[in-house]
Amino acid sequence: MLRLFDTFAGKKKTFRPLKDNVVRIYTCGPSVYNYSHIGNFRTYLFEDVLVRYLLYKGYRVKRVMNITDVEDKAIVAARRENVSLAELESEKTRAFFRDWNALGMTRPDVVAKASEHVPQMIRMIRRICARGYCLDGRDGIYFNVRKFKAYGSLRRIRKRTYFGKAKGDDYAWEGLWDFRLWKRWTRGDGNVRWSSPFGYGRPGWHIECSAMSIHYLGERFDIHCGGTDNIYPHHENEIAQSKAAYGKMPAAIWMHAKHLTLDKKKMSKRSGNVLHVKDLTARGVRPKCLRFYLLSLRYRRPLDFSMKQFRHDVCDCERTRKLMERLSRLKAAVPDLKMSGNGKKDGRKGERIAKNILQGFESAMDDDMNTGLAFRRIFQQMNETEKQMQEKKLSRKDAVAIVNAMGKIDTVLGVF
Repeated sequence: MLRLFDTFAGKKKTFRPLKDNVVRIYTCGPSVYNYSHIGNFRTYLFEDVLVRYLLYKGYRVKRVMNITDVEDKAIVAARRENVSLAELESEKTRAFFRDWNALGMTRPDVVAKASEHVPQMIRMIRRICARGYCLDGRDGIYFNVRKFKAYGSLRRIRKRTYFGKAKGDDYAWEGLWDFRLWKRWTRGDGNVRWSSPFGYGRPGWHIECSAMSIHYLGERFDIHCGGTDNIYPHHENEIAQSKAAYGKMPAAIWMHAKHLTLDKKKMSKRSGNVLHVKDLTARGVRPKCLRFYLLSLRYRRPLDFSMKQFRHDVCDCERTRKLMERLSRLKAAVPDLKMSGNGKKDGRKGERIAKNILQGFESAMDDDMNTGLAFRRIFQQMNETEKQMQEKKLSRKDAVAIVNAMGKIDTVLGVF
């Protein structure tokens, strides 16, 4: 049975789809005011492998990912770069998907731009207000967190201090902040505005994911993913909005990937301590090797990137890839009776190794997507395989069994 760690419950839960055999997943996508770095892509890769493993286990999956193209940071960045908001975000979005494709990730079923779903956000804000959770300020409409008694449950906020209105997307301290649902237009927004019952303006950052997830997946869906930085305030606010509007917890399971650090320091666009996929490919790093490294530890464990550590850790993956090439040549070879033998034992070694590979992989992945353990078990079996190859004890049938097993798990991992 697949068990996944639910941040809200604080423990692993046996996964069962809410309806039929379809798993509905919402994943927080990029904010395209700037380029996405490899820390961002660690989260997207975890989500990619989650979707692939659910498919591996026979589920059907519907995944929705948003693109945040309406927010304070984007408007400021466009003004700073002296380009229109559309120009800024179009180029950043193209760059994002170039890196996405380079890392071999599968596109979500729905890629939803915030700017194209403002009517859905307006309808949801009206619904929240109709239920008495809105505060009407001079600069916009805010969510009244003091009325929503369960606020802070996801983050487990202990010091429930009320700080008033949060006028930006970032909070100065952890606590209770009335967050913005709708920002009224100001001159600094330029032509970024929509007509609404609350006046001209634009939606707040948090409402987009609530409105779009419910629009595409329904009032309650299976899994919501993101990085740990999304837990508070973003996902905390999503829960408040959705429950205020519809009375339901939107997702059955909340999953969050830990940060990637760069040379032991926090990686962030704001600090400039970032590394991009294109930077590494320019230094000769193969995208599959980068994909492996970013998946080399379970998503809930922090991971540090340095070129020295990367070069060291990627060796097992490269050795396995080369071994797979040799096995594929053996698999394609004309059967040699002297090499393969004539008895019923032909292929037994390969079947045993293949069985161990699949069982080890599946039990690790069933334990909350433990990719680190899965890789260790795979490399252990590959070490035995290499020894058997060197001693010329593997037949063509052995190679077929091993290659087929590795091909099956690589539909999930995508590194070999």
